[in-house]
Amino acid sequence: MKNSKMLKHLALTAGLLALCSVPAVVNAQQTPPPDNGQQAAPQHSEKHEGELASLGLSDDQKAQIQKIHENMKSQMDAIKNDSTLSPDQKRAKMHEIHKASHEQVMQILTPEQREKAKADEMARKSAKQQGSQAPPQQ
Repeated sequence: MKNSKMLKHLALTAGLLALCSVPAVVNAQQTPPPDNGQQAAPQHSEKHEGELASLGLSDDQKAQIQKIHENMKSQMDAIKNDSTLSPDQKRAKMHEIHKASHEQVMQILTPEQREKAKADEMARKSAKQQGSQAPPQQ
């Protein structure tokens, strides 16, 4: 029971963090990538670009989520660059930041949007589990 509740919370957190990543994709599309002779790999958040649209967020909600995302990114960058922390400490602090950001985003959403976000995340989780059980493609 505890594990199930924790897994649901983790799945929801991951989904909402993906929602927070969408503004970064928009910003990345406006700024050309540095030309280092290699083609950049697609960003993880690009896969979830349509999630914000599916929730029907207002412009105000989008702006608030973007602020949360920017704050989270600056905190993450500070942790990544903190040489006094061990990898485990960095991971724990990043987890705390993800959790706090997730809770902030959830407070911005309407009850209907929260339910839709939860349902979408569970669907992605189920699809991911089924995809990992599928035989390798040739």
